[in-house]
Amino acid sequence: MYASLFQSVLFPLYETHLRKRDTLRALSELEQSQWRRPEEVAEDAFRRLLEALRHAEQNIPFYRRRFAEYGVRASQVKAPEDLAAFPILTKEDVRKHGEELVAETFQGKLHPSSTGGSTGDPMRFAFDHATYERRVAAAMRADGWAGAEMGEKELHVWGRPPGEKKGFATTKRAIHEAVWRRKYISTFHLRADRLGETVREIAAYAPRVVVGYTTPLFLIARAALEHGIEIPPPRGIITAAEKVFDHQREVIERAFGAPVFDRYGCREVMLIGAECERHEGLHLHAEGVFVELLSGGRPAAVGTPGEVVVTDLYNRAMPFIRYRNEDVAIAKAGACACGRGLPRLASVEGRTLDLILGEDSRIVAGEMFPFLFKDLPVERYQVHQRADRTVTLKIVPGPDYGPEVTKLVDERLRLVLGPNAPLDVQLVRDIPLTAAGKHRVTVSEVPVDLGSVTITRPNRERDQPTSLGGGLGSRRLRTRVAHVVLGLRAGGLERVVLDLVQGMDRARFDPMIIALDEPGELAPRLAPMDVPLRLLRRGQGLDPAVIGDLAELFGREGIDLVHTHNPRPHVHGALAALAARRVIGKRPRVVHTKHGRNYPDDAGRVLASRMASALSDRIVAVSDDARRVALEIERGSARRLVTIRNGVDTRVYEPGDAARARQALDVPADVLHVGCVARLSAEKDHATLIQAFARVRTSHPGARLTLVGDGPEREALEALVKKFGLQGAVHFLGHRDDVPVLLPGFDLFTLASRTEGTSLTLLEAAAAGLPIVATRVGGNPEIVTHGETGLLVPAGEPAALADAISSVWTRPDRAQMGRAGRALVQARYGIGQMISAYETLYAEVLRLA
Repeated sequence: MYASLFQSVLFPLYETHLRKRDTLRALSELEQSQWRRPEEVAEDAFRRLLEALRHAEQNIPFYRRRFAEYGVRASQVKAPEDLAAFPILTKEDVRKHGEELVAETFQGKLHPSSTGGSTGDPMRFAFDHATYERRVAAAMRADGWAGAEMGEKELHVWGRPPGEKKGFATTKRAIHEAVWRRKYISTFHLRADRLGETVREIAAYAPRVVVGYTTPLFLIARAALEHGIEIPPPRGIITAAEKVFDHQREVIERAFGAPVFDRYGCREVMLIGAECERHEGLHLHAEGVFVELLSGGRPAAVGTPGEVVVTDLYNRAMPFIRYRNEDVAIAKAGACACGRGLPRLASVEGRTLDLILGEDSRIVAGEMFPFLFKDLPVERYQVHQRADRTVTLKIVPGPDYGPEVTKLVDERLRLVLGPNAPLDVQLVRDIPLTAAGKHRVTVSEVPVDLGSVTITRPNRERDQPTSLGGGLGSRRLRTRVAHVVLGLRAGGLERVVLDLVQGMDRARFDPMIIALDEPGELAPRLAPMDVPLRLLRRGQGLDPAVIGDLAELFGREGIDLVHTHNPRPHVHGALAALAARRVIGKRPRVVHTKHGRNYPDDAGRVLASRMASALSDRIVAVSDDARRVALEIERGSARRLVTIRNGVDTRVYEPGDAARARQALDVPADVLHVGCVARLSAEKDHATLIQAFARVRTSHPGARLTLVGDGPEREALEALVKKFGLQGAVHFLGHRDDVPVLLPGFDLFTLASRTEGTSLTLLEAAAAGLPIVATRVGGNPEIVTHGETGLLVPAGEPAALADAISSVWTRPDRAQMGRAGRALVQARYGIGQMISAYETLYAEVLRLA
């Protein structure tokens, strides 16, 4: 209750109306921009980069002088590769020329900040308030990926130096933490002999999200397992400020019963990258930070380490342009299964100051050392390499530590550093934290050139982290999922539902179908899948009896998650889930998919739809267009709205034997054959297609049109065919189960819909290698790239549709159009990607329980 009040009333009132800040607007923009295509994200980032370069050149003395010294101008940058000619900004530059880095045109208050000073020499800088607001918004977006909701309890295990004097600042901070419901545990106050008490304190607090430095969280997690203390599982654990190693991730997830979401940033620009729910690398904050990875001064190849160089795309008061933050990272190729278009880092290796140089100039990554120590009785350790390359290993020994351990440590280190490496092992009582409260595993005073050497890392196949038994999997039971539909008619929505129940991991999810109107002609397909179907006959309008029956069914079947499809099942399902609380003592979580972009024009039905959305945990839009329309009409939280595009099996839908297909359809080989697969319903507008085809026949007399599908408009469409004298040229095949075999017999595919979400038939046709002519509505432009994979025309215009069909038929690159369309489907619309995205969404929603 408090969280809802905080999100919808208190925070907007304070942040937007009282303080006049743009944080929430910036968050809304970021929530939408993350779903752009990768190429759109890259174009926008490059545009922002050019703006930052021009601003720096025109308004900041330091850059104006430095650019002139290097003989470069912002106007010379036409592509990201052109940045190589521009100077690198270093920490020493900032220390020496801080005042020259402030924009001459800036008016207002500068917000001072500084680095943590782990090297003993903090660096001071500043930013404006607009930058602060956008950085907060970026952090809030990443928090949401980990399951955080504003106003819910959070635990922060962070560096807060002891001995702070109480005053106005500390009182203000205490009020802020109370309102946000944040509890802080200082890393400086953690004691090995009291970790059990700390764990009990955390368990009693029961946070919904935990945020902290990696090493303290690892120590707390290990103590929880050693003391047998069970912590109420939060939705997610956010690790930051230190690299999280595999064995640490495993222990933290085991102890807290929740997934780890790693995060990367630096004080100078704040958030740089964060893990999403797929945990396939760190998504870059591309809207605010332009990231380069350099090796030997040139872009590092994908998959290889590079020094991190960042450009702040927000800060206009004191911007950092091509700033080397002394970190090392590796880029990750390809798109994330989550569907976000943001680029990714595969990993952050650590700081260049964290890399240890061994014999023959071999570089040993910081991640090697946790693998060497993972099974040894060592509380803490630190590897320190001085400028003369001497390596000192400091160890805080555990209870079972003996001389044989020191010998074993020496042997292991020499395996990676070299047998003759200068090495000294010291046993100490404690290893001081940095000024920011962090623990550094490695510290080096030796400069490293990443362009001239390779990096030694642990062999993960050989050196697996020690298992503590059980793991997260032991805490999972099969989730009962109820899909609520009107019926399993022969349509795209219904086929998506069948794909989901058939393709999802049955070891994790146990599905059933609930139909509110009729079983539908696709219902027999459920029997081989061993998926039950329950039929509840719905009356007209909102049926309270069906809502009660649904709630009882949810309770009787032990339903954990309700997935509704289309408006009427959504309203009934969301209300029934709420009512089920009285039946089973808990509310099943609710996911709703908007398969199209049709919205009721009746005010009462609009309100009912908004009410159902407010009762849902997540709303899924199947296209970017559907998401945009949903945001405009639903007026709900963008944080609850996600985009999961429909997918098809490109192993089933693929280019095939055209001659055999045409022979089966009795279509001559040398005539234009236009195909359409769609339900014969008003919104598909076959009438416009038939009128357009009549025009096509005037220039291509032998042309044929095949319509696959059935529906309420068939009789009217057959009469229209007769009116235009097209009998024998237009064929109605009705519902067919052999569409993959039929598609190769078409020369092109066309769809004249007046509205669409993400059309499965367009995806199937593209996967089959067909060029497409479709209307420019809904999600169609996301599938059909005009001029590359087909042509787009306005809806309801037979002449334009006819011209496009004739144009595609006569184009010499028609086959290339088909190949490009198939490549697009394989890259973005695979059925595996869709199923994986829904499985991830289900897991995310269940963590909200």
